[in-house]
Amino acid sequence: MDTLRAIEKLAQQTQGEKVPAFDVSARVLQQIRSEEAESYGFVAFELFASISAVAASVVGYFSIGALKSVTSPLMQFLAPLQEVRIW
Repeated sequence: MDTLRAIEKLAQQTQGEKVPAFDVSARVLQQIRSEEAESYGFVAFELFASISAVAASVVGYFSIGALKSVTSPLMQFLAPLQEVRIW
């Protein structure tokens, strides 16, 4: 109950205080404008990311093709031995 009374006392003390007014709109608008100006610097990064994505797609395509051609990993080891004549 002491905690509840302490909270009530604090609530009564705060009712007489004024709420401070903050105006941050100028800073927010300044940050938005600066981010728009900085967005032009990402062209090189976007180009590099696009080239990397295309390269990864090509490698993935050939990897899937190679994986489909392998029926069993052990068969790849035995494939060169099939052509060797023992007799």
